[in-house]
Amino acid sequence: MGKRLPVVLTQVEVRGLLNAMSGTMGLVAALLYGTGMCLLEGLRLWVKDVEFSRREIVVAKARGASTG
Repeated sequence: MGKRLPVVLTQVEVRGLLNAMSGTMGLVAALLYGTGMCLLEGLRLWVKDVEFSRREIVVAKARGASTG
């Protein structure tokens, strides 16, 4: 069986999708797309996790994070 290529949206399709969304769902969708976070990482965010002055988002228990 041959390799299957992933199906991805074009930039125009992504822009149209994000522009069609608003409110909390639009914010979460844009955040997930822009940061590459998975859904649960985005949904677990609190305001205190966002460092506006440093333009950073602190993700607790991120996927792929090493445990020490």
